[in-house]
Amino acid sequence: MPYRFTKADIISGSIVQSREFDNALGNYVDVLNGSLDRDNIPYLGVTSPSCKSGLFQKVKIVSNLNANDASLLPDTNYVTPTPNRLGRLMYGFRYEDGSVGAGGGWQVATTQTIECEEGMLTVDWGCAEAKTQYWSYWKDHTSEVVALKWGSWQIRIDGNSVYTGAAQFEIMQNSIHRCTIPISKGTHSISVHWYVPLQRDDDSQEQAIFVWWGGQLTMINKYR
Repeated sequence: MPYRFTKADIISGSIVQSREFDNALGNYVDVLNGSLDRDNIPYLGVTSPSCKSGLFQKVKIVSNLNANDASLLPDTNYVTPTPNRLGRLMYGFRYEDGSVGAGGGWQVATTQTIECEEGMLTVDWGCAEAKTQYWSYWKDHTSEVVALKWGSWQIRIDGNSVYTGAAQFEIMQNSIHRCTIPISKGTHSISVHWYVPLQRDDDSQEQAIFVWWGGQLTMINKYR
């Protein structure tokens, strides 16, 4: 809070009224009650030894999150009938396999919990992702129908959606999503979800349409 000038002066020898005293004192009480900042505290007035751990915020980081390997299947269109020259395989989620089904639904990437104090909670999700686009513009050179592949991310707190990202069409990218909301005291569940569009008639069930890996979920609870 910026510097506040005195509202009333208590001068020696004058008759003091209670209202003048309340106004003068209340001006400083308002500043001390949650409004102190760098304008009120001298340089190096508060140092690390003065603050116990977790005084202002709580941070929880969960790293090395990856899609379940058992749910990732090879893209057979990419390998056969004409194998790519390097002999590489492409793995990912396919339509009609596992939890993806025909698409159009949100799939859970990870669920974590954090113990919060009343204040604000920032949730940051980042990962690498890939979407195979070779099938987007033609189908074995026999069709001009476009079935562009894309994905989206969503963050939920206690099962309620607080952030939904825009559709992302890049073939391969680092995906970062962040939101900040007010949070109550207690244990809260943080979940991250991903989405792929509904399967189209010209989509192949042998194509790997989406995959993510190397996820990191950062949760920062800030409070007074």
